[in-house]
Amino acid sequence: MHDDGAVVPGGAVVPDGAVMPDGAVVPDGAVVPGGAVVQDDPLVDGPVVIGLDGSPHSEQTLQWGLVEAGLRGTHVVIARACSHLHDAVDPDGEERSAGPGSHADVRRYLDQLQEAARQAHPDVPVQTRLLHAPEAPAIRELAETAEMLVVGARGTGPRRRALGPVSAHLAARARCPVAVVRSTQPPDPTAPVVVGVDGSSASVAAARIAAREAALRDVTVVVVHARPTTAGTDLPDELVAQQSAQAQRAYRSAQRIAAGLRRADRRLDVRLALPDDEPARGLLRAADHAQLLVVGSRGVGTSGRMLLGPVSVAVLRDARVPVLVVHGPHARPSRPARRAADAAAAH
Repeated sequence: MHDDGAVVPGGAVVPDGAVMPDGAVVPDGAVVPGGAVVQDDPLVDGPVVIGLDGSPHSEQTLQWGLVEAGLRGTHVVIARACSHLHDAVDPDGEERSAGPGSHADVRRYLDQLQEAARQAHPDVPVQTRLLHAPEAPAIRELAETAEMLVVGARGTGPRRRALGPVSAHLAARARCPVAVVRSTQPPDPTAPVVVGVDGSSASVAAARIAAREAALRDVTVVVVHARPTTAGTDLPDELVAQQSAQAQRAYRSAQRIAAGLRRADRRLDVRLALPDDEPARGLLRAADHAQLLVVGSRGVGTSGRMLLGPVSVAVLRDARVPVLVVHGPHARPSRPARRAADAAAAH
């Protein structure tokens, strides 16, 4: 037993309101199988970190992150990481229109963003951090205790939808949920939040966070499980039967997850979509008119690094709307570790 809650067999900490793999939602103070007592929500006590690179898209990334922080009632940390302050060209060879070339320029750039953010969102406390280190590891370390990390997709030039290497690195390896912002138009505030599920622990965590995002916005959450049909194929009957059984299990899992979200918040409009389509394409089509698409990561590899599966990679590359990548429950440090990190940073 830990001071901030209990641990179920296997070491997983069960947070308040968690959706279990069978779709059951755990209320505060309840006991789950194995005798674990639910802890309080580990996702609501840190800042929203907004990692900017000085590219033209940074303004949209900043605005999205500020709105998100306002919805969550938390503060913002605007971060800029520079390993070579006199280099005004990014590692991809793209010139940065707002790319400062000296320490004073970077500081001035951050101060201007902070002042503009405070004027546009006076209720959101805003801090800035200038990190003298390579961008990806520096931002990832800063976000260790964050509630969310917000970055731009960095897709410019002929391959506008190509995901930049820094954004890809952070989406895969940051411990907190990572929002990758690509769209240049403000999202429709009445549009739904869409989440893809496949029954994995990461997708269950993604469904829970998608429900919270939808509740914050007072919009519908659409739970999507896309799977191509085997009808009319030339596959052997035995393989068709096997895949059909797998599909039915996946559909039942998606139904249980949707039902669990409804039980957790009776006011939330939860809808279920089960398109016969390839997973990535089905998700992208379902999210075409959404304001946010939420996906889970594949999990943690043998090297201890978090991974993105092919569906998440395809969604990050091609989605027209912001994508929120959620890692499984083992990805985040414990609450005591985060408190210790916050205390150390304050001294």
